[in-house]
Amino acid sequence: MEQKALYGSFVKGDEKALESLYDHYFATLSVYASRFLHEEDVCVDIVHESFIRTWEKRKQFTSFQTIVGYLYTCVRNACLNELRHLDIKNKVLLQQPSSLDIENEIIEHEVKRIIWAEIAKLSGDYHEIMAMSLEGYSTREISEELELSEQTVKNKKSEALKQLRKNMGPYQWCLRLFF
Repeated sequence: MEQKALYGSFVKGDEKALESLYDHYFATLSVYASRFLHEEDVCVDIVHESFIRTWEKRKQFTSFQTIVGYLYTCVRNACLNELRHLDIKNKVLLQQPSSLDIENEIIEHEVKRIIWAEIAKLSGDYHEIMAMSLEGYSTREISEELELSEQTVKNKKSEALKQLRKNMGPYQWCLRLFF
């Protein structure tokens, strides 16, 4: 289900939208929770409770991204509350760079997922050039692989970026992270 349609259905109370969101994000959120806590059952419970809270507040969300952001925030806060409950010194855990690294990794994954979805909509060489660029191929490597001149690759990449910026609207800032 497309994000806009999923968002609209979710906010209106469609349980299939909740199920779709759950199917798509449960595993990632469980891994995220497991970075804070090492008890799988507790992590699963936290993720389930986060989906319940999100469902209860569904009418307050303004976009699909706010729903996903809220889920991650719920999981993080519930994990930190669980750590406090277990009487573990929260200050030490929060100062560890690993929790920030984990959040950055998840954000990077989500941003790449958004970009990949838009790249998939491009046609022909544009699709291949942008996919290879996102995977880290240089202009020279792309030109050799696709048997195009380096200048043609640069021109097509520039045109593809313009199209991606147009299609991604307010999320075009994501492109600056990788291109």
